[in-house]
Amino acid sequence: MGLFSKNKSGYKTFKDTDGKWQSVHKRVAEKKVGGKIFKGHEVHHKNGNKLDNRPSNLQVLSQSAHKKIHSK
Repeated sequence: MGLFSKNKSGYKTFKDTDGKWQSVHKRVAEKKVGGKIFKGHEVHHKNGNKLDNRPSNLQVLSQSAHKKIHSK
């Protein structure tokens, strides 16, 4: 297995320097906003493609706002 994989939810993951698996989209979003994603917030893929982790496709939202988008 390589350094990248896909988790059971269909998101790309990678093994960090500590050997822990991290979500690629969360790490890219953290780089985009300049820090950690705060508790109660989630990363949304604007185009709905879980594998499209370009910064322009990612948006950090509150859990409630994210839930509203996906309940439509």
